[in-house]
Amino acid sequence: MKKRLGFHLSAAGGVYNAIDEAAELGINALQIFTKNSNRWTAPPLKENDIKLFHEKWRSSGDLSIISHTGYLINLAGEGENLEKSKTLMREEILRAHLLGIKYLVLHPGNHKERGVDAGIKSVAENLDEIFAEDETEVMVLLETTAGQGSSVGHRFEHIRDIIALSKCSSRIGVCLDTCHIFAAGYDISTPEGYVYTMDEFDRLIGFDRLKLFHFNDSKKSTGSKVDRHEHIGLGVIGSTGLSLLLNDERFNHIDYIMETPVDDVRDDRDNLAVVLGMLK
Repeated sequence: MKKRLGFHLSAAGGVYNAIDEAAELGINALQIFTKNSNRWTAPPLKENDIKLFHEKWRSSGDLSIISHTGYLINLAGEGENLEKSKTLMREEILRAHLLGIKYLVLHPGNHKERGVDAGIKSVAENLDEIFAEDETEVMVLLETTAGQGSSVGHRFEHIRDIIALSKCSSRIGVCLDTCHIFAAGYDISTPEGYVYTMDEFDRLIGFDRLKLFHFNDSKKSTGSKVDRHEHIGLGVIGSTGLSLLLNDERFNHIDYIMETPVDDVRDDRDNLAVVLGMLK
């Protein structure tokens, strides 16, 4: 394929199982959770599971694999929840390292009414604390958010400032989620809006930090701050805006991961077929 395209797939029953499903779909990019995404703890990865994961990955050909942290982590918070978040984040980094995964996607978190600036400062400081104790080379990708509630990361300036405040900025990259930025007010549904949005990203953050796309349509309008993913081309962003990103040759080296629904309308194969049809 001209692009690196894939899905977030389930690793239920063993982290290596998603590699088999990726092969069945014929995709060359894959995102997984390495543990249950809604639990604070998980059994350590078994040595045999790690070995099997590496064997399947090696035999899969040119497959890129990314890990996504669980949803409970909040490095913009404080108190007991923050301490549990830091512990879990350390474990997530270690699990990615043991599996040989380079990129780990993280939602920046929620400031819990302390204010965006306080949240930004907390994320940078807590990442630095974690990195200072960590000898791996796993890069954390801050994911752009939709802006719901007290979330941090729905403006490019938030991501820029976290990186600027960090003493370990070489360990931080960015995952741009199309549904999220659209809901946050970056209207990429038109050629003009797409050009403006990408220029803003490059000006404020820089394309050198951009390591991954979450390639999703949106059920909700731009500026709604509501995170609801839709099938490719069936949402408010639509085929025009998504096609502009998909065919942007500046990003041929970057993975496009779909986190689209699986329902009576479409499954992963259907969405993949639509995306392949959009490629020029």
